[in-house]
Amino acid sequence: MCYTVLHSDFVETRMFKLQTEGTCSVSMDKNIPKQPKKRGRPLSSRKKKLVEESDEELQQSMKDTTFDDEQIAYTLVDEKLSHFSSLLRNILHSDRAEIARVARDLDVAEITIYRWMSGSSEPRAVHLKRLPEVLGEHRGNITYAINKTFPGVLDPPSLGIREVKKDIYRRVLDLVTTIQEDDARSWQVTQDIFEYALLHLDSDRRGLAITYANLMPPYEDGIHSLREAAMRGNYPWPFSLESRAYLGSTTLAGTAAARQRLQTWGNLNNEERLQVDIDTFERSAAACPVMYAGRISGVLIVSSTQTGFFADPIARQAVSEYAQLLALALPEKAFYPHSLLHLRPMPDVKWQREEIGRVYVNRIIIYARKHMIARQEAEQHVLREMEREFEEKGRSFNARQQTALLPTNQEIY
Repeated sequence: MCYTVLHSDFVETRMFKLQTEGTCSVSMDKNIPKQPKKRGRPLSSRKKKLVEESDEELQQSMKDTTFDDEQIAYTLVDEKLSHFSSLLRNILHSDRAEIARVARDLDVAEITIYRWMSGSSEPRAVHLKRLPEVLGEHRGNITYAINKTFPGVLDPPSLGIREVKKDIYRRVLDLVTTIQEDDARSWQVTQDIFEYALLHLDSDRRGLAITYANLMPPYEDGIHSLREAAMRGNYPWPFSLESRAYLGSTTLAGTAAARQRLQTWGNLNNEERLQVDIDTFERSAAACPVMYAGRISGVLIVSSTQTGFFADPIARQAVSEYAQLLALALPEKAFYPHSLLHLRPMPDVKWQREEIGRVYVNRIIIYARKHMIARQEAEQHVLREMEREFEEKGRSFNARQQTALLPTNQEIY
């Protein structure tokens, strides 16, 4: 066993303890010269006790630090705290489970939350921007407190939205003039516009979805609904849609088609409800009709996880421009006179997606076999059948939603 020279210095005593806990490896190579034997005495019981006591004191001091931060967070009077710290303390109280959840969602330590509550440290801007979403039930109050304590952090300019650049115009015009086949041209232009728009409007990937819904073919009395045709999204939305819903008169898209102009909503809380159906992750949305020569083919819908996203006029203008670009890619037969629109209420979008995912493919296969026709033709028949069935369902769904009202502070642009 190897020993080191023992000094009276306490630090070197601890170093010696660490050395004595292991064993020394001895090389068997005869070519390596022997090292001089180190002399010294092992630690006395008194000094070992001092080392052990210092370790215990260090661990206890770390526990005391956490306890002190938690204690201070609840002992300071509100008058000495900022609006933000005071509100955060009142929201979280002494609920350790909720504090742990908030810390986990923000990817910070729990002690950091306590320090925000006591005012001993300030949150970073990235955490302040996420807090209204993490504390969704207190969105309005926490937003007010953040604006009061940290002015400018939540201002719309921080979203970084800029005007649509010429690059996408050049790209679309190039595709329109070079691709001959209608379906291939429409698909390629749509994909390029969606990809560009996602990068433009959601560069920090906070959550955005872009959907084009085209008009269904008309019945004798007109067009009853739109149907989602293409979609691209950033988390929490999927990359694309498999179950494509019908959009009727009770949706923002239906309202935009009927009024022939851009429609938006962007403020919803527990006391307020919209007269239109909304998607699961939506906190604001814009819908713009896709028109050409006074005729309409469908509606472009942009949904955001951010409240008030489309209060920014640049964001609204961008949606209008993307809808105009999309119109250039569509064939003339895709557009219908506005007078044909007689949209009907359709069931809740969530319910539709579940039902379509459950029966859609099987119904196409069964129909194709029964009538001995191609799958593509069978699909068109099934789409019409399901539209009629959903329209019947929509009447009962709509009856239960008649009490839905626009918020008193809601503005349609």
